[in-house]
Amino acid sequence: MMSKPIRPVPKRQHYVSQVLLKQFSGAADGEERIGQVEVRNGRIIDPKPSKSMGFEWHMFKHKGEWMEKLWQEVENPMGNVNSLLSDERPEDVELHKTVVTDFIALHFARSLETKRIHQDSHEKMERQTRVNREMQLRLATLRYPMLNLEAAPSVLDSMSEAVLEPIQTQEATGSPFQEFVESAFARTRRQLSDYSLSIRPALPGTEYLLGDCPAIGIVPRMNPRRRPPLFEAKALIMPLSMRYAAMVYPRGTEDPDFSVNATDPGEVLAINHGQIAQSHKRVFYRPGSGHETTVRTYLGFGQVAAD
Repeated sequence: MMSKPIRPVPKRQHYVSQVLLKQFSGAADGEERIGQVEVRNGRIIDPKPSKSMGFEWHMFKHKGEWMEKLWQEVENPMGNVNSLLSDERPEDVELHKTVVTDFIALHFARSLETKRIHQDSHEKMERQTRVNREMQLRLATLRYPMLNLEAAPSVLDSMSEAVLEPIQTQEATGSPFQEFVESAFARTRRQLSDYSLSIRPALPGTEYLLGDCPAIGIVPRMNPRRRPPLFEAKALIMPLSMRYAAMVYPRGTEDPDFSVNATDPGEVLAINHGQIAQSHKRVFYRPGSGHETTVRTYLGFGQVAAD
């Protein structure tokens, strides 16, 4: 009997849901498009459809199809929430609290910030292993008890490589990162299940923009360019559309105020600044909103003409 053919791993894997991105689209050249600014250099990118942004090639090399299925299972129920928000009925979103908190939890876990944390941890472990001469000496003594190690320093160097080789091989498969995201999602989902939900409407004349790590954390005296761990954050907040943002915070505490810049009294602008600060690559917004100026001003760039 012939075995089933191996299905290819999805090539383009979104770290920002297309369901979410579409809520920030607007008419551009007669079609629905989303504006973008690169946070590294402030470059304004011509508006594009949502499917062409917010993804990486082979973000998950291990169990890629399974991770995409999980993504779809979490994002598909958001259709009901988006309908309520489009109908200006944010008070009814509480009925779909689990859908919203799961959506936030998955964006918190499946993000460029989580990828950075994982990569930094791996690189730190490599550096520590290479310089840990005490550990290498113990390994070498066990393996070569009769060897004069002072006369064979190269043995110690080879020990760190021997320790790192299986770890590096495993890392290359992508399985540690996939398991890291899976674990982060499960922990975040479980914790948020006991959180309160607050829907924050944008004030008249203002609207939210969207960063590429949209589930941002709030913590007193935070470094706005680094997302705090969930156990340290007093709340997570994520825009669900141009008009509404969802905030989740520990049950039993007061509905928290949000401020990245204590001198800025505008909550919508403060939330937008948080989205920009915690982005790694790009910020998304409705064409015609003027948010290219919001992004570039916060990042310290002057205005330039769009490409």
